Amino acid sequence: MEQSESKREGQRDATEREPRILAVSGAKGGVGKSLIAANLALYLATIGRKVLLVDADEAGANAHTLLGLDPPGPLGHFSPPQPEFRRVTFAEQEPALDMPFEDELPEDEKKRPLGRRAAPDVPSYDEPIVTPIPNLSLLHARLDDGYRGENERRGERSLRARLYDRLREQAADYIVVDLGSGVDPSLLELYEKADLSLFIAAPEPTSMEQTYRFIRELFWSRLSARLERESLAPLRVAIESELGHAPPALDILLFGEERHESLATIMREEMESFRFHLLVNQARVRADLEIGQQMRSAALRRFGLRIEPLGYIEYDDTAWTCVRTRRPLLIESPGTKASRSIEKLARRLLSILAGRALERPLRTAPPHTHHDLLEVERGASDEEIRRAYKRAREIFDPQAMVVYGLFDSEGLEVLRIRLEEAYDVLLDPARRRPYEKSVFTGEEPPMPQIIEEELLGERPERPPIHADTEYTGELLRTVRIAEGIELRSISERTKISITHLKNIEADEFSRLPAPVYVRGFVTEYAKCVGLDHEQVGRSYLARYQRYLEERGEL
Repeated sequence: MEQSESKREGQRDATEREPRILAVSGAKGGVGKSLIAANLALYLATIGRKVLLVDADEAGANAHTLLGLDPPGPLGHFSPPQPEFRRVTFAEQEPALDMPFEDELPEDEKKRPLGRRAAPDVPSYDEPIVTPIPNLSLLHARLDDGYRGENERRGERSLRARLYDRLREQAADYIVVDLGSGVDPSLLELYEKADLSLFIAAPEPTSMEQTYRFIRELFWSRLSARLERESLAPLRVAIESELGHAPPALDILLFGEERHESLATIMREEMESFRFHLLVNQARVRADLEIGQQMRSAALRRFGLRIEPLGYIEYDDTAWTCVRTRRPLLIESPGTKASRSIEKLARRLLSILAGRALERPLRTAPPHTHHDLLEVERGASDEEIRRAYKRAREIFDPQAMVVYGLFDSEGLEVLRIRLEEAYDVLLDPARRRPYEKSVFTGEEPPMPQIIEEELLGERPERPPIHADTEYTGELLRTVRIAEGIELRSISERTKISITHLKNIEADEFSRLPAPVYVRGFVTEYAKCVGLDHEQVGRSYLARYQRYLEERGEL
């Protein structure tokens, strides 16, 4: 028997690598989950990957529409009744219609309701179908079919679980799954099992509220599964009795530290490993572009969990037009703002799957300290503290969208009082120095001592510099050591914190501020070590901007 007959079409061979599953969910209907999932799959197919798009939205599967395909499960051909061929009888002055020519209909058509005929050429979608787009197939998971019997009603909750096992057997490089929205346990399970999951939010209060609820439910699902595995199910009952269903992770941690040290240990591990990749769609105004980063700060403060913003997609009428015309966005309008944003998003997701993306640190200061509250490091300058305070005030304003559904009014007021205290302490040298000594271990940051030890050894030769030299952090560091210049002296001369200088030399782009500040930092650094500051600024900033573009942050 040939291979094509020995296995189901589209099924993976045992020797083939398992596909990478990318799950897409969202805050509510209308945020663009299906549009983004379909075009992500389309982009991956256009770069030569074999892709399967799976429509697992039980509220209404419509990925086929976005690809311009016929709907699954058609109603069939409709034949309007033809009264002129009906026989009419009269009994007691009331007409009654007989079925027309019942004996002349084919046997298989006699069982069908009048006016409805089969559509033999329409695909069933029970198996993946090949789309007109090369390398792209579509699978309709049929989670939106509804109940057709009591047996199906009882088995419905396991449909997504069975779907996951089925997807792992598919012959594809990538599988993009449109999960729809909601917090159903089966949705959360598949979202958690995927190799990479993406959550779509819109710049609206209702979307903010639902996003935070999804985060709580997702973490609660993860924690419950671990407690079950470690035979600690009674702890789950104790948490729900004390804190309610799916409480914020930070509340559970504090509960564990007070009463159950084993729970506290588990919570620290789970909170540290938790990742939530967020995309803001339909950004209309400039303030919307900052929502992802603001939600990251707000969720860290209330939940103690990591949100990884993956950027934003600007609102684009072209996307709406493509939905109206049933044409894929990346094919119909590849040069629009929305299309370019989706392409950047896809490249960034590929970087994450490949392990090449750098993560921002969850915290750069001990938790619940003034530095942690303002999200500044120990060596932050007064100007950096002022900017951080202004940003925090905007995020935790009572009218701010990103705190809707996250804080109550009383808790928000306490937080704002703490912001004021942190700002006052860190801007007062007489109060800041003793506070930092009490919070941070060691009298001074370790970096200056490390640099001083490097300068004690044999210095390297100054590397050759040309007009087309690309300046990396390592090159800058080599030049500095060759000149015998301490990082501390550069910091004292330029008033740039040693932490920022260290991150520049290490090419830690994820820890650097906005490009406008990086340009200034690198320019001043170059002046101190005797390099062409304009050339260094252009070269280093170009590398930094490429990094931001790949992450969708520029």
